[in-house]
Amino acid sequence: MINTTKLKQPQIYEWRERFLEKNSGKCPLCGEAILPKDRALDHDHKTGHIRDTLHMDCNILLGKIENYIGRYGKRFREEGVLHAALKNMSSYIHTDYTQNPLHPTHRTPEDKVIRVYKRRMRLAKTQATKDKYKKLIQEAKR
Repeated sequence: MINTTKLKQPQIYEWRERFLEKNSGKCPLCGEAILPKDRALDHDHKTGHIRDTLHMDCNILLGKIENYIGRYGKRFREEGVLHAALKNMSSYIHTDYTQNPLHPTHRTPEDKVIRVYKRRMRLAKTQATKDKYKKLIQEAKR
């Protein structure tokens, strides 16, 4: 039987605390302790049923994933695809990729410094200041 009881706004606190106690104060998604200022009562946007108490940012991330799938992620709607993708995601992002080349749009710390120096050189009023930044750029490229 489907529960169609709708909470009233003042009941949110009670239910949030109830789920929090059930989970020993931890977020079911990340497993970390939830501080009082960081609590969100999560609900399924399709059915409206409340699910649990999460960190606000975990709740936001979950919402972004669900909204993406609903709008664009047709492939993830297939049975088991989302589960497999989420399961594999952690090992994927924690793999060491340092043997691979850098993406062309990635800015290294040195690139960022050079960018600042180039801007300052372009805005410099005197030739001496321009020469100073030209020298700093050459040193940063080494």
